[in-house]
Amino acid sequence: MRIYPKDSLACPLKTDIWLWHDGDNLYVLWEAKIDEQFARGKFVGKDEWSNNDFLRIQIITDVKNYYAYMFCSFPFGNKYDGIRNPDLKMDLGWNSNYTYKNEISEDIWQSLMIIPFKDLRFFGNPPYKWNIIFTRYFYKDDEFYSIPYMPTNMGKDYFRKAYDITINEKINKAKNYRLSPYLIKKYDMIEKTVSFDPYNVGLDFSFNPSFSTKLKLSINPDFSDVPIDSEADIYNLIYAPTYHENRFFFIEDLDVFGVDSELFYSRHIMQPRCGIKLTGNSERFSYGFLSALDKKIIEDGIITNYDDIYNMLAFKPKWNNFSVQMTLLNRMNKNYHNEVFHLEPVWEFTNNQLIKFEIDTSIKDETEIKKGYSVYGYYDGKKGDFSWSVGGGKISKNYFVDMGQIYEKNYHNMFLDIDQYTEPNSKVIKYFGGSIWGQKAMFNGSGELFDQNIGINVWCYTQHKINLWTKYCMGQINYLNKIFDWHKVYSGVSWNKLNWFGFSITISKGKELNYNLFNTYDKFYSKFSVWGNLTKYFSYSVYAANYKWYDIPEDSGIDDEYWIANGDIGLDIYNNISFNNGLRFNNYKSDDLTMYLGFFSNFRWEFKPDCNLYLGYKTAVDEINQKFETKYKQTYMKISYTF
Repeated sequence: MRIYPKDSLACPLKTDIWLWHDGDNLYVLWEAKIDEQFARGKFVGKDEWSNNDFLRIQIITDVKNYYAYMFCSFPFGNKYDGIRNPDLKMDLGWNSNYTYKNEISEDIWQSLMIIPFKDLRFFGNPPYKWNIIFTRYFYKDDEFYSIPYMPTNMGKDYFRKAYDITINEKINKAKNYRLSPYLIKKYDMIEKTVSFDPYNVGLDFSFNPSFSTKLKLSINPDFSDVPIDSEADIYNLIYAPTYHENRFFFIEDLDVFGVDSELFYSRHIMQPRCGIKLTGNSERFSYGFLSALDKKIIEDGIITNYDDIYNMLAFKPKWNNFSVQMTLLNRMNKNYHNEVFHLEPVWEFTNNQLIKFEIDTSIKDETEIKKGYSVYGYYDGKKGDFSWSVGGGKISKNYFVDMGQIYEKNYHNMFLDIDQYTEPNSKVIKYFGGSIWGQKAMFNGSGELFDQNIGINVWCYTQHKINLWTKYCMGQINYLNKIFDWHKVYSGVSWNKLNWFGFSITISKGKELNYNLFNTYDKFYSKFSVWGNLTKYFSYSVYAANYKWYDIPEDSGIDDEYWIANGDIGLDIYNNISFNNGLRFNNYKSDDLTMYLGFFSNFRWEFKPDCNLYLGYKTAVDEINQKFETKYKQTYMKISYTF
């Protein structure tokens, strides 16, 4: 039945599915009718998106933890798997050993998936009672069909009301381990030196003592094959930018620790020398332990990163509608330690409506002992097309979370957020939605304003794949004991109907606080993006943004207008052989620096499943005093082999 748009219409093309197992693998055979609108897409690497029709199965082995394993079949055979989290968003960081084989004729697409049971977490003895969701997607008309009828705005009912399946026979216990050693060699083209030392060799190891327990070990992980970070506007930030975690050791299918980046930001561990992690779950509880040692980094005689040890210990008892997350976090070194105890009871008193509390206490011992706390309460709900969240809390002055990201303390606040999403499926509008929000924070003790803001956002998506949006927000912020008023309005449009060409345009105007100049100024922002797949082998994307401040003092040292741009070109010969090339640019003027230009080129060959050879080149150039100076120029070779 069609779940997007949500009108329950039957799938227009016959789709049959068979399932069976042999104790080691689950087999899923799809036989789907196709027509002249069948979109084949292109070759892409693992977990890379392609504009095409696809088939998808989701397997829920533990309803009480609200997550699902996702496996897709694409016409050109690329692997696309991940985890659907409790918020219903997809996490592609998790990878399995599933495979599939396609046979495509003029009117039939037949796909056989083989999903190893050893990649799934589950517990108990047969019969195993799981849940399952099948989905078919048509790219041409942007339509999703599902059995059972499972639109993604169902909240936690999405997991509870999935199709029931039962496996009566015992699943075989497999020797489930993964060992991935790597070797890397780098060549500095400026210094003409080859780097190789013990830190150029490392490994990732995982072992499942049982289907519900996983042990991970990592030594000297390396990320030389990661492209240069995309350029972004970082020239007027009050806080440091954050980065998504993609390292094997920290990624897990089951989140047993139950904390976000405010309490544990794994990117603080800059270059882990080694780490160990144990996670597991049963019908009544889940548990976990993590410990990682960072590397000391010294530059010009100054320690820029300490060899701290990070630890987490978690336990979560769970019942049908109630759970209590308990997590102890620690960061320590010689003559220093910081601990936080996190307690989070959650009660879902009726379907998709819950009350949650987060109670955190901290202790930090460095030159003196400091104790603090953070307490928050929430009421989250969903009914029909509307969802909402309301709550508030308080953070004390001496609350320290050195393993996480707490930027501001010593305040109390309250907030309200209401969202709406509707699918009228009219001849013009496919869906539309909006949200309103507001929050106010005051300093503890004095009661002075710390921060307050309100906003509204509306958007719609047409039947011709045109997306329109507008957002307005305004507020006040206390910066260095002075109150500043600000406001912004955003508007944008995007179009993605053609496979070979899509575009997006966003403009913004408002009054914004410049933290360097301690004052507010008018600011205009415009962003342009184009992308597409020109053939089944070739893709491109280009992004450019212009930032312009008005009435900035000429002698301030602040650049009042600059550009930021990123361009990427991908050539995928097959799903296991690819070239990725990128260009990074900004012309923000600072002192004598007037421009930055970076380029990278990466080659990847997956010569066996999860066994890769990487070759790459990276360089960056600065324009200083109208002369170009090369910051670095480096080539590398990396090989990893998985047993």
